[in-house]
Amino acid sequence: METSAQFTQQDGLYINGQLHTFIEQQLCKKSEIACDEIYQILAILVDEFGCQCRKTKHQADDVLPTETLLTAYSSVRTHPHCHVDAQTTTAVLDEYCCQVPAILVVALMDTLTGITSDEPGAKHIYQRAAALTGKPCVYAINSAHAA
Repeated sequence: METSAQFTQQDGLYINGQLHTFIEQQLCKKSEIACDEIYQILAILVDEFGCQCRKTKHQADDVLPTETLLTAYSSVRTHPHCHVDAQTTTAVLDEYCCQVPAILVVALMDTLTGITSDEPGAKHIYQRAAALTGKPCVYAINSAHAA
């Protein structure tokens, strides 16, 4: 594990220091999944879905800040709204130091914490996160989005 002042390198990804601390101190302690495995799962999600999410990205400056992401899970306990084809996040960078699609981080954190999401277009990402973690899929189809 390579560490800089702001990022920790894990499985080819660069994890923001605040997110890394949150994963280590909150998610890993509440989950039966080892921290190394959580990072591996995130790397798999970025590898499998990152390119497609970036390809359809339609808002170049739509970014989910690390602080907003962490607040959603540490105190508010709610899904931070993010479109599959819009936001990236400052919390995780890929091997090329590009921001990863926010929905990949959110889907994994939702799955680990049991927070339900109905984010349009994200069902396959949530299903894959559930399969990789061995946890139930937390994606729920909202009738307003299903129409």
